[in-house]
Amino acid sequence: MKATEILKIGHELLKIMSELDLRVSDYKFLGMKADYDRMRNNKEKVDYINAFLANKYNVSESTVKRVIRRLSKEVRV
Repeated sequence: MKATEILKIGHELLKIMSELDLRVSDYKFLGMKADYDRMRNNKEKVDYINAFLANKYNVSESTVKRVIRRLSKEVRV
């Protein structure tokens, strides 16, 4: 299968994702978002959550903040 065939299969979804500033690679952070939500529901402090998740997922705290902001926004499809 060629890359263009894969793009043709998912082009509508990719178009929507592009318009919403979502990235294909964001799938890697679904676990991070679930952990973030669970910790927020447990009343953990945001700074602690960011530091914990940065360490757990081996990314910077600014990446955690950026990804969580991107994955938390309301979207209309």
